[in-house]
Amino acid sequence: MLRSNDAVKFWRWFEEKGDDFRFFREMDPEECEEIFGELTERLHLYCTSLFYEMRINTNNEGELIITAEGDEEFFDDAEFLVSKAPAIDRWTFTALIPAEEDNEGIEYEDLDLSPSEMWFTTIEDEDQPQKVNLVIHFKDYELVKRSEHLETAIFLLLQSILGEKMFAQYINVYTMTELPGDPVEDGFSELSSLPEYLAAMKEEREKGLQTRDS
Repeated sequence: MLRSNDAVKFWRWFEEKGDDFRFFREMDPEECEEIFGELTERLHLYCTSLFYEMRINTNNEGELIITAEGDEEFFDDAEFLVSKAPAIDRWTFTALIPAEEDNEGIEYEDLDLSPSEMWFTTIEDEDQPQKVNLVIHFKDYELVKRSEHLETAIFLLLQSILGEKMFAQYINVYTMTELPGDPVEDGFSELSSLPEYLAAMKEEREKGLQTRDS
C-alpha cells in the first residue's frame, strides 16, 4: 500500500510539471537544472534505485523512461510505477529502456560504433546456464581499444540493441577482442542479430525443459 501511495504522489507531481519538461529548452539553465533535480528527488521518494531518461521530440511530445540501470532487483519497481501512470496529454511512459528498432549504432565521445560492423561469439557458463558470456569482435580492435570510453560505449550499444531487460536477463559478462579472420567463413554472427540469437536460445532451452519434464 505504501508503495502504491508513493507512486500516486509521484505521478500527481509529474502531472503538474509535465508542460515544464516538454518546454525545458526555453528555460534558463538554472531553472532547467532545478526542475530535473527535483524530478530525481521525487522519483527517489518512490525508490532510490530508479532513474530516468527523458526524450522530447520536435513536436514537444515527451517520453519518460523509468530505468533501473540494469539492476534486475528493481525491475518490478520500475514496471509497477509505470503501471500507475495516468494518461497525460502528449506524454508516454515506459518501464525500462527499450530496444531500438533498426539500430544503426551509437556515437559516444570519440567512438562511432555500428552493430553491423561488429560480430559476436558466445561462451556457455555452467554456473549460469540461462545467460551467455559474450565476446564482441572488432576488425580494428587495436585502434578502438585505445579509447577510455569503450566500456561505456559498448554497454550503451548492447542496451540499445537488446533493451534493458533482455540485456540483464541474458548477458552474464561481455568482453571485446580482435576479429581473428573472416567472420562469414568462421561462422561469426553480426552483433545486430544478437536479439534473434538470444530468443532462439531461450526457445531451445524451454523446449528442452518441456521434454525433460514430460
